[in-house]
Amino acid sequence: MILFVQILMYLFFALFACYALLIIVFSFGWFSIRTWNRTVGNPTTRVSVIIATRNESENIISCLESISSQTYPESLYEIIVVDDSSDDNTIDIVKSFISNSLFKNISIIDLSDKNIHGKKQAISEAIKISTGDLIITTDADCRVTGNWISAIVEYYERYKPAMIAGPVCFTEGGNSFQQMQGLEFLSLISSGAAAIKLGMPVMCNGANLAYEKKAFIEAGGYNANNKYTSGDDIFLMLALKITTKRKIAFIKCRDAIVYTSAQATLNDFANQRKRWASKSKGYTDAAIVFVALLVFLFNLSLIASAVLALLIKAFLPVFLIGFIIKIVVDFPMLLGITSFVKQKKLLLFYFPLQVIYPFYIILTACFSLFGKFEWKKRTYTVYGNNK
Repeated sequence: MILFVQILMYLFFALFACYALLIIVFSFGWFSIRTWNRTVGNPTTRVSVIIATRNESENIISCLESISSQTYPESLYEIIVVDDSSDDNTIDIVKSFISNSLFKNISIIDLSDKNIHGKKQAISEAIKISTGDLIITTDADCRVTGNWISAIVEYYERYKPAMIAGPVCFTEGGNSFQQMQGLEFLSLISSGAAAIKLGMPVMCNGANLAYEKKAFIEAGGYNANNKYTSGDDIFLMLALKITTKRKIAFIKCRDAIVYTSAQATLNDFANQRKRWASKSKGYTDAAIVFVALLVFLFNLSLIASAVLALLIKAFLPVFLIGFIIKIVVDFPMLLGITSFVKQKKLLLFYFPLQVIYPFYIILTACFSLFGKFEWKKRTYTVYGNNK
């Protein structure tokens, strides 16, 4: 029994050390990304901005207004809205906006006419008719800065990466639950950015993603992972990692930030995270599997050591060491990303989030293996089949 306890302790300490090393490396990656300061240039790249939408009648106008009022030359970009069979009046609102807008390079695709659905299919249909060499995707519940396209294109024309991942954050304000979501979400954005900088991309966000149309086609689009509901961003990133020798980049620029909203209720939040987790069975990339497994095992070890500490006093210092390591190593990168997006007030929720996070990770991992979730009035299995 004593030998088993010692072995388990050593295992916990090994996991704590590996996690600390991973986060320290990620922190180095985040802080080594040079902030991109946009200048006024003479862009030549033709851009297609694609918005896949379903049941977004409350948000689509503000999204379209922010994108149609860019500083980027109107003659060089278009907006393509793809309506994924909305059962509200989203499509009517978009059509009305198109009729009344001074910006005329807007088109709409109604997927209900094509008897297909899903975000991947929506983006694929838009790319078929797009005229841009550079595709930029965002979501209908997002707002962008006036220099958003200009910043991304200037970065693209300077470095010519195959894909550019951009920063996304929640709008300021909201209740404590929403602000805690904001801090947790920024941890994902900074970790994804750091991994990209280190040459091992594992995360990006489709709400702010740019890539060459040619590269998308050469990578086969989403053909390999169409059965998963989510993952239009990560699966494409991993495909480009294999099919192109040109780099995937993260643009660390305030002009390139995309803003969206936190989930209003716990049920909405749970369904969102189930949807995100549902694609995990499709991961085959060694880096993403390693990072996901290590984060899962570390958080599992924290909970396990806490439970064991109630039964065996010798595990109490083990748990405390693990928890202190998490608090110490997680903080620098969160300080960096909250400073970058000018939302340092979110750090008030740092300690409560550290307590909740291990349980959240374990539950999310379980959701990724089985069950169903609802999204936009559709029910899916973890493989994304519409019910």
